[in-house]
Parts: sequence; structure tokens; C-alpha cells
Amino acid sequence: MDIDYEVRESVCDLAKFDHVMMTEVVGVLVAVGGVPWDQQISRAGRIAAGLVREGRITPGSLQGGTFTPWEGSRDEQAERIERETREYEEEGREVIFGDIAWFA
Repeated sequence: MDIDYEVRESVCDLAKFDHVMMTEVVGVLVAVGGVPWDQQISRAGRIAAGLVREGRITPGSLQGGTFTPWEGSRDEQAERIERETREYEEEGREVIFGDIAWFA
């Protein structure tokens, strides 16, 4: 089984119907399994960043039901996701509701 492929396709399927939180990307990765717990957040971040670079999902913020895409190029957006998820993991922080990014 290709873990990254499974997660990528699941996230894209979810994004077709509603906005997706970073916690959901992590949750899909956990559900698929096969990734050590101490690597799940950064791995989910790399997967989301790859989808952003490909233009399959768009990162942004969601407030009051309004989605606002992030400024910058796809590469800049992807680098931000990778950096923030790596920081969360290194600091032992849990990704909670609304953290890091929403995706459309």
C-alpha cells in the first residue's frame, strides 16, 4: 500500500465537499496507518504541501464561514505548511482544530 497516495486521494476527496483542516489530514494519515506517531504531523504536512504545489488543494484561513486563500506562490504556501508542521512535531505540540491551515 502506498500510504502517501491513500492520504492524498482521501484529502482531495474530502476537499471536494467541504473545507479540510490540517487535523483531518493528520487523521487520515493515522487511519491509513504505517507511520510512526512521532512522524505523523510532519508527514501529513509534506503530503498537504505536495498537494498545494500541484494545485490540487489551496491553503487558507476560515473565519465566519469565509475561506481566504493565503498570499504567495504555491511553493511559498507549501514551504509554510512544511515549516509549521515540522515545528509542531519538534516542539511536541498537538495539531488542534483550525491550526496551521484550512484547505479548499
